[in-house]
Amino acid sequence: MRLFHIVLLLPVPFLLSACRDGDNGPGMLSSDPMLGCFSTHPRKPAEFRIEQQQGQYFVSFNRDDQWQRDTTPLQVSSRADIARFFKDDVDQIDKALVRPTGGFGIFHFNPGATLKGKDKDSDYMALVLIGAGPVFQVSCP
Repeated sequence: MRLFHIVLLLPVPFLLSACRDGDNGPGMLSSDPMLGCFSTHPRKPAEFRIEQQQGQYFVSFNRDDQWQRDTTPLQVSSRADIARFFKDDVDQIDKALVRPTGGFGIFHFNPGATLKGKDKDSDYMALVLIGAGPVFQVSCP
């Protein structure tokens, strides 16, 4: 009977190890809210994904069912950097990743954030070349 209990507990460390903050590819579990796949609607397929490799964040875009990775690593934004995008609401942003050359950024809100343009069902907003708006974390293909 004791062996049965040990066998039942054996998978737990393996499940917990999937949440570590190492290199994360698509579909990997992580405690980092910035990693994963995102879309402009909760029921649309993933349009872009954020991955981490060797401590750096990268964005890949889904174009014609092909993932194309931007070779420029995203930068973790400082509070001053975030204030450039959300001047009066910087304290509502938990974490932000932006492309240093511009044209892309993803922002994760603190719990209870009430920014203008925030969707009540999403804790994220993205900035892309064509504009800014809420994005939703979705399943990675």
